[in-house]
Amino acid sequence: MAVIEFTVSHGSRQKEAGVMRQIVFDVPVVVMGEQALTVAGFEIDSRVRLTGFLNKKNHMSQQLVLHSDQIELI
Repeated sequence: MAVIEFTVSHGSRQKEAGVMRQIVFDVPVVVMGEQALTVAGFEIDSRVRLTGFLNKKNHMSQQLVLHSDQIELI
């Protein structure tokens, strides 16, 4: 099964308790199967929309990883 791992950088402005906040973070992503083959063709710095779920990197780690089951260029 094809597997690809990469990091997504996110930046946005969000309202919390009536105050606008600047949100900036990086999140590790893993994509498996046919989607991984598609992602392998994306250029670095491509803008993407991801859906999936968060899980620990492995049973020994507390680091969160986004397991994307759907990814598209935007």
